[in-house]
Amino acid sequence: MTQGYLIVINIFFLLILYFFLWRVIKAIYIDIYERPVPYSEAREVMEKRQKSNSGEAHLTVASSDSVAAGRTYKLSDIVTIGRSTENEIVLRDPHVSHQHTRIVKKRDAYIIRDLDSTNGTIVGKTKITKPVQLKSGAKIKIGNTVFKFEM
Repeated sequence: MTQGYLIVINIFFLLILYFFLWRVIKAIYIDIYERPVPYSEAREVMEKRQKSNSGEAHLTVASSDSVAAGRTYKLSDIVTIGRSTENEIVLRDPHVSHQHTRIVKKRDAYIIRDLDSTNGTIVGKTKITKPVQLKSGAKIKIGNTVFKFEM
């Protein structure tokens, strides 16, 4: 009788293990291979949102595989950066999460926060794990794109 219980317990734990592995693989697959956003659609959304932004600070693309170097994004009070067209700054890069990072204006300062992205956000040479205040001239690396923050 005890051997029957052991078999049932082993099967139960194997099912839990397979379910966990399936969820992890599914999450990775969705994040990497989700339908890419058509460039024309992403561009329209970016231009529309950029016209409505009225911040004094801005991000300038220093280098990127997906965005022209020198492109400038004006920062409003809250700016999200990621792969999804719901973001104010859209990066078509497989190393960027759908909602990758957020920059928030608090008084006269801008605070950057990583939104638990897969590859992280790097400010200067440090991968940030908590909100960090941006200083003028700071380099921000998101995926394969490097921005320069200026006030």
